[in-house]
Amino acid sequence: MPNYAPLLRPARPDDHFAIEKICYEAFRNAPHASGVEALLTHRLHGNPALVRELDFVAEIAGNVVGNIVYTRSKVANDTREWETLTLGPVSVLPAWQRRGIGSALIEQTLKLARAMGFRAVILFGHEKYYPRFGFKNAEKYGITTPDGKNLPAFMALPLCKGALDGISGRFVYDPAFESIGKAESDAFNTRFQIPNPDVVFPVPSFLVTYVKPTIRNKNIIVGDFTYFSDVNFESRVTHHYDFYGDKLIIGKFCQIAAGVEFIMNGANHRMNTASTFPFYILEGWQQNAPPLSELPLKGDTIIGNDVWIGQNAVILPGVHIGNGAVIGANAIVGSDVDAYTLVAGNPAKPIRKRFDDELIELLQAFKWWDLPVPEIQKSSPSCPIAIRST
Repeated sequence: MPNYAPLLRPARPDDHFAIEKICYEAFRNAPHASGVEALLTHRLHGNPALVRELDFVAEIAGNVVGNIVYTRSKVANDTREWETLTLGPVSVLPAWQRRGIGSALIEQTLKLARAMGFRAVILFGHEKYYPRFGFKNAEKYGITTPDGKNLPAFMALPLCKGALDGISGRFVYDPAFESIGKAESDAFNTRFQIPNPDVVFPVPSFLVTYVKPTIRNKNIIVGDFTYFSDVNFESRVTHHYDFYGDKLIIGKFCQIAAGVEFIMNGANHRMNTASTFPFYILEGWQQNAPPLSELPLKGDTIIGNDVWIGQNAVILPGVHIGNGAVIGANAIVGSDVDAYTLVAGNPAKPIRKRFDDELIELLQAFKWWDLPVPEIQKSSPSCPIAIRST
């Protein structure tokens, strides 16, 4: 996986669903996880105990991959109380774990908490992970769990010298952390277990992104559930200049491998002049740009539904690729591709049709990709017994 550097920024309300899903995915197979972490995070988003200035996300290529939150808490005994912070949950999408993202979130927010005047942080966490940030067993500071006990995962960190000196008492956290039943949590978590075209990372354990929710360019139109085996899909659409107005249109359920490039009309040079050199776009040359009618425009690039594009393939301007086609790895596609046809090579040429003409006609008429998700679940378009190969 490429070494993408995360952008750390305060969380926004429109991040909440992504954060809750990340929390669900990060903890669902983690040792000692209870399964309630996503619902807890959801509750905290509307809770006054949440310190919003310390609610941070880690963003990669515009997509949220990690989150950290803090809530107000206290240590109390029979005569006195001391304000503290509680750190957690901290969650990073499994595909992005062990890349320093969680550490970066912790280090930046601890520094900010210190600058805000908070004096100490308490958490329940991995006893071999958090000591690297200065956390020590809370027993050292005379602090016990709410039930008066101690355990290796219960840790505290003073944010300034002497902040925990003279403290003795029980940790008291916000009621949001209490009384989350398994049935309630399981019901909440079902929202993360059904196909959703608006999530960014549909396979949390490795790098796959649904393209549609990541697109910002109005001239790139992508259907539901089309995925890319990397992040930052728009960076793979090159020479795409607004003044040309050409569009890249991709259907539903397409599978686009890493390294694929869509070259748009801005890459073309005029061939009907003495030189192909584009004097008019380069600084210092006193030549006017030709009208668009004189430029070699090939029109929109249109990719059908359920198209599989292999690794490092290049799609040239104006190409139309039919439904169900397969583009071989490293292919250079400069001409249209019929539906359910496999092409490969440079230049890409037809290798064979995937099915006979009768079945192709039936599939084109059926348009399974336009069915509601429950109907697609029932129809099983990936089932091999429904296929007659040529």
